[in-house]
Amino acid sequence: MLTAEKQLLDANLRNELQLLRKLELKMLVDRYSNAIPAATLIAGFTFTGLVEMNLLTNDDLNTGGPWVRPASNVFHLFAAVALATSIYAMAVCSVAMVLGQRLTVQATAQLTSKHEANVRELSRKFVFVLLALAFALIGVIGAGICTIWVRADGGISIASTVLVALLLPTATYSIVTMNNRLNDSVPEPGAINLRTDAQTMKVSEFRIGDQASIPASGRRDVDAAVRQQAGQGPTEASSLLKCMPPCAA
Repeated sequence: MLTAEKQLLDANLRNELQLLRKLELKMLVDRYSNAIPAATLIAGFTFTGLVEMNLLTNDDLNTGGPWVRPASNVFHLFAAVALATSIYAMAVCSVAMVLGQRLTVQATAQLTSKHEANVRELSRKFVFVLLALAFALIGVIGAGICTIWVRADGGISIASTVLVALLLPTATYSIVTMNNRLNDSVPEPGAINLRTDAQTMKVSEFRIGDQASIPASGRRDVDAAVRQQAGQGPTEASSLLKCMPPCAA
């Protein structure tokens, strides 16, 4: 009876652990899926702006003020930055969504044993996506200001530039303060403390059951914990920690 209860506990813990991993991967995939629409819109509007700007003739550029031709040249620079960074974000998000969904449903035992490394890789790449979207947004804003200087009068162009110059620092301040308040930048460690009567041992990752799914570092911690209790005889903790089906009573 005790053996059956141990096996049931082992199965329940495995199931809960897999559900937590699935939830974590789904959260990361949702982040990438939320970033794709922004990257797609930026790329589409940037390409449309390039087409519209290229329709201007040399006469149109020469009849305006002295700032029209330089603004047209700078527009192409900002548009190239926005287009390149938005395409990068789209490509990375598309691949990350496919691979993240595969990890959620069809992960092999080897990939499952590297769950923390996989999550760390997805999180790191998402930071690069956010940076790419930030540069794309800067490119869109710069291209928009240049378009205003090419199309509008001098007074309207100055007022529009001042308005953007005032709102951009405000938005940056709001983002930075919200990040500092809500993001501690310290991920939750996937470790537990195994307590005995004498001392406490830290296991790098909580894994029970078959040793095939335990990484090399985690397996060494488990073996060390079991050896510590070898002289005390079998206990509930040691039997649960190292449990090879069928579990020994």
